[in-house]
Amino acid sequence: MSDQTPVFIITGEQGQCKTTFLHLVLSLTVGLNVRVRGVLAPGHVRDGRRSGFTLINLATGEHEELCSIDPDPRCEVHGRYYFRPEGLAFGRRALAPPDPRETDLMVIDEVGRFELQGAVWADQINRLMALPHPPMIWTVRRRLLDTVIQNWEIKNPVVVDVKTASVMATASDVMDAVWEWREVQTRPGLPVPPLLGGHTTGDPAVLADVAGAAQNSPIILRRRYSP
Repeated sequence: MSDQTPVFIITGEQGQCKTTFLHLVLSLTVGLNVRVRGVLAPGHVRDGRRSGFTLINLATGEHEELCSIDPDPRCEVHGRYYFRPEGLAFGRRALAPPDPRETDLMVIDEVGRFELQGAVWADQINRLMALPHPPMIWTVRRRLLDTVIQNWEIKNPVVVDVKTASVMATASDVMDAVWEWREVQTRPGLPVPPLLGGHTTGDPAVLADVAGAAQNSPIILRRRYSP
């Protein structure tokens, strides 16, 4: 299944709001009980220049400072950043391979030159790619895009350029991949995960509720199940 499960790659140059785009896409899945794991890494700016990153564990909502440009002898140094041991441990726990029957979407913000050098989240990505995994969303700088795809031999990349892509259309495509993943996980003999309002995938009540949704309901729902 993993060979067909898409990896959505949100790409753009530094400072083009890849993380903001990702956050907006994820915000459109909140009401659908999508079981998301992984990390979001909003950056900090000081004197007009990027000064560090915080990690948010998307499964728990907890956060931890990841790195800073401020020197610290306890930290791993990658480029001009000092990576806090607590932040690295926090991120590695959040990126541990998930139970595919309990996860709908895996997020890594971001995959970059440090990972390509075998540092930061490289080991976690290697493990994720070696196992059956749900749809994933990564953020990657445009100049590293081809190298990242080749390095991890991504069979089904879906490239989303923040300069031209629509947040709503991207969220709709992500949800299509999530629905397809859930359908695989709910085949006969497999446990059925909960979906909207305690219903389960394929429950007629869910389909009826969605089909009768108001015209201002999210396009993510209307697109797949409207009459």
